This record gives sequence, structure tokens and C-alpha cells, in this order.
Amino acid sequence: MNSSDIDLTFPMLEYGATETSWDLRPLLFRGGAAAKVKHVARQIARGEMGNPLPERIELVTRLHQLIADDLTGGGSRFSAKNKIGVLRKFFAWIDSEAGNLSFESVADTFISWTEHLRYRHLVERSLSERSLYDLAKLTATMLDRALDRQASLSKNSRIRKPRSRGKVHSGKADKQNLHDTFAFGHLLTDVCNALTPEATIGPLPVIIRLRTGQVLEQWSGLPRPEKAAARRTRPQSLAQIETSRSTRIAWNEDKTPRTRYSLINLRIESELLIFIAQTGLNLQQAHTLRLEQFHYTSHLDGYQVRTYKNRREGEVLFEIFASYREWFDRYLKWRADWFSNEQDELLFPLIRCGGRIMESAPQFTKVLSICRELGITIVGPQKLRGTRINWLLRESQNAHQVAELAQHTLETLIRVYAAPHPQIAMVEITRFHQQTDPSLSPPAPGRCVSATPESVDAMSENAPRPDCINAAGCLFCTQHRDIDSQDHVWSLFSLRHLKSLELACYGPPTLAKTEHPALLVIERLTAKLRFYEESSEVRRLWIEEAKARICEGDYHPSWDGFIRLAELRRRTL
Repeated sequence: MNSSDIDLTFPMLEYGATETSWDLRPLLFRGGAAAKVKHVARQIARGEMGNPLPERIELVTRLHQLIADDLTGGGSRFSAKNKIGVLRKFFAWIDSEAGNLSFESVADTFISWTEHLRYRHLVERSLSERSLYDLAKLTATMLDRALDRQASLSKNSRIRKPRSRGKVHSGKADKQNLHDTFAFGHLLTDVCNALTPEATIGPLPVIIRLRTGQVLEQWSGLPRPEKAAARRTRPQSLAQIETSRSTRIAWNEDKTPRTRYSLINLRIESELLIFIAQTGLNLQQAHTLRLEQFHYTSHLDGYQVRTYKNRREGEVLFEIFASYREWFDRYLKWRADWFSNEQDELLFPLIRCGGRIMESAPQFTKVLSICRELGITIVGPQKLRGTRINWLLRESQNAHQVAELAQHTLETLIRVYAAPHPQIAMVEITRFHQQTDPSLSPPAPGRCVSATPESVDAMSENAPRPDCINAAGCLFCTQHRDIDSQDHVWSLFSLRHLKSLELACYGPPTLAKTEHPALLVIERLTAKLRFYEESSEVRRLWIEEAKARICEGDYHPSWDGFIRLAELRRRTL
């Protein structure tokens, strides 16, 4: 069979000048999946791969059709690339095992492959649990569609989704997240401010000075002199030196996108990320926006950006904050210096090597490269949107308004984007109990019938005042009530022990005649406990049990930590 008769390419895609076209034909040959992409087509043409395996044709053809249909329907190029990469790994393993693969046997082969992946994870430790699951899940999904299966192949394997360890929502983690986001935002703004029209056509390298004091050198495709010298293995002749010098001069003097596309893409990637952070649009919406005749309409504390066609008010494309308008207008002017302002062109056009405009969603390779160089955490589009939404939720405390602003339903906003915040959660829990609980939990043992503290009659001048904050004050409040339970008695005993430790650390002045507040609290607690002991036999047994626990150092959980600290303080005095 002549493999050239089988077309497994993707003609709907555009490729860069140096990019190799995608082709699933190597999967038909044993060893083709593991071969280098740039050389495998030539190896097949020369016959170095042998003949295609006819039993694989039906399966590979179906897989190719699925990926091609997704791309034709507007699917992500990045997602398609991941699928092809997973298929190459799957077929490469089959070739390494000298196994046979066909449409009929692929289900059993998949199960064997998952066992190999588990071995890599559990024994070799060369594959993480998350990577193991993602690799198996994506492969199973593609095979399920190719085989028209109702139940997924992954259910027949021993690979299960890893348990989520949960998100860290401590105050410290939240501050760290915002710190990373602000640092990333400062980097993007510094890059955009540095890559002016004059700088992008100026001499190379372009120097980008950051507010942190760090400096970036952007050579825009021109080899660094020291790296070029390091690659030379033998001395150059005078003619070679002159040719190299002339080439560098010509590259430096060429002010077109052919030589400056790297700088242009870096600025556009940075501008696109800033735009997403400002508008809340997702990456798919933002990168497909077309250049229009934009008009601004005041709305709340910002603007609605519209396009007007045929003198009729157009739809709202996106909303921006008032402070972003000047920045956005400056970007449009910069863009006009490099691209035409014809309608229906991309608002954020990224250039391939060779000058063609990329229609697929960007992977932010330029920004990622400088973040790695500087050691800065990159904050992707999805995380930017999540940070923006949670910030708005915390500031406004209005989920319905934020959902409308983010163009989501309230259910989607809460389920996908909203991240619980510890301080806000505590406030909400407190409000809930205030609205639903008929009695209140005071700082002291017991309950309260009202949140309006009032001092008891004949109260000593030095006794703690009720304020719903201090546990000692609750004991002198008319709203406080005791609970008829053994746990309450245990808690009273523990609090009295804590106050005795506090009193033991007190060194009164020689002439002091006033009673210490802790002593008054101890007397109040002793009176309560005496009532429990004398009122009934059952309560007397509660008192005996509580005494024994205190003697053993078994304190009530409400006071145990405070007692330990008080004992430690007493030992250090």
C-alpha cells in the first residue's frame, strides 16, 4: 500500500515559515510516532520506516477525522496539539513493546498502557499522579469517540482521578496570590511602557528597565555576540567576519516586522493580558475581537465600549474602567504604526515567523520566557479573571452584580470562580447565627438571652464589666444563663483554674487594698459551683468528676490552650 494515498494532514490550519505541518501519517508506521517530527516525513518518503501497517489505518483515520472536525468547528489549536501529542506517546509505547494495534484490539491495548503508566508513577516515580490521570483520561476520551463507546475506557482501568487537596484560603495565601498578581501586572506595564514605537524600531538590543531594578535585553532574533562567539568551533576568516558583521548590521537596520516580530508579539501579549484583567473577557473572546470604530459610553465608574455601524448604536463589546481608557487608546495608536486599521482585522494580532498573522489563541510564549528569566510567577488569563472576580466580590459584597459584570450566571460564578475568604466567611457565619439562633454563645461558659449587656445589681466596682467580649464580664451580666450539664460544670471549673493562675502571677503593691478582678471572678465561679454541688446528687457527681479532671490536667477544650499559656508564663516569671 502506498501511504502517500492516505491524507492525514490538517489543511485548515495556518503554519509559520519554519513550522512543520501536522500529519498523523507517521502513526501508521512502526517507530513513526517516536521519530522526530521534522524528519519523519522524509524518512517515510525514503522508505526508512518500511510499509504502513494496514491494521492501524481505520483507527488512525477515525482519530484524524475527530481532531479535524474539532478544528473546523472552532476548536482550540492548543487542545488539538495536546491530543496529537498524547497519541504520539500512546503509539510510541506500542511500537516499543512490539505490540499489534488495530481498531478491534485498541481497547485492550489501552488497558495495558494504563498499567505501564501506573508502573511509571508507582515504581519509577517518573510520572506524577496528576500527569498520570490527565494522560490516561485524554487518551480514553479520544478512543471512546473513535470507537463510539457509551461507557468510557477509563472506567475499565485502575486509574482514578486524584483526590483534590483543596485550595488554601488562608489570609496569608490570599495576600501571596495578590502579591504575585501585582508583581506580574507591574512587569506587563513596564514592558508595554518600554516597547514604544521608537524603541521597537531602534537599535538592538532594546533595553527594558523594570521598576524592580532588573533589566531585560531583547535582541529580537539577532544572536547575542557572546553566544555567537561561543558556538564557533574554529577561527573565522576575514571574509567570514565581514559577512557576519554585514548580516548583523542589515538585521539591525531592517525596521520591518520580519525582524521586529518578536518585540511586537511581546508587547501584544502583554497588552492582551492587561486587557483581559481589565475587561474580564475570557481568552477566546479577547483574542478574536476585531478592530472596530470604537466609541465610549459612560457607564457606572467606567465606560461601555461600543461599535457604531450604519449610524445605529451598536452592541456593547466590553466594559472598561475609566483609568484604562487612556492606556487602551495608546495601544491602538501603537498598533496603527505596525498594522493597517482596516475593519475586521484582529485587535491583538500576533505575527508568526515569516510575517503571517496567527488566528489561533496565543500561548504567551514571550511573556512566559521573560517571567522564567526574572523568576516571576506568570498569572494566566483564567487566573487573572478569577482574581478580578474575587476582588470584586470582596469589595462589593454583591454576588448578583459581580455575576452580571462577569457575564456569568450566579450559580456558575459561585461554583467555578468564587474562592472562600476566611475573614468574609467568619462574618457571614456570625450573621447567620445572629439571624437564626434564638440564643447566643457568649465568651464565657453558658448562653445569653440577648446581646445587650447589663450589669447585675450590687456589683463590685472592680468587677469586670459586661461587654460581650470578655469572658469574665459575662459572669456579672443579667443576660447570662448557666446550662444544666456536666460539660458546663467542667468548663466553669477550668475557667476558675485559669483565673487562679492569673491571680497567682499578680504582685500587688504593698499598700494596695483593692480586690483584683480575677479574685472577684473566682468568687463568682465558686458560688455557682457550690450551687451545683448542693442542689442535687447528680450535680454533685458532676462536681466530683470536674475536680478529678482538673487535678489530672484534663481541662475543658475552651480553656485548655489559655491554661497552657498561663502555666508557661508562670514558669518563666
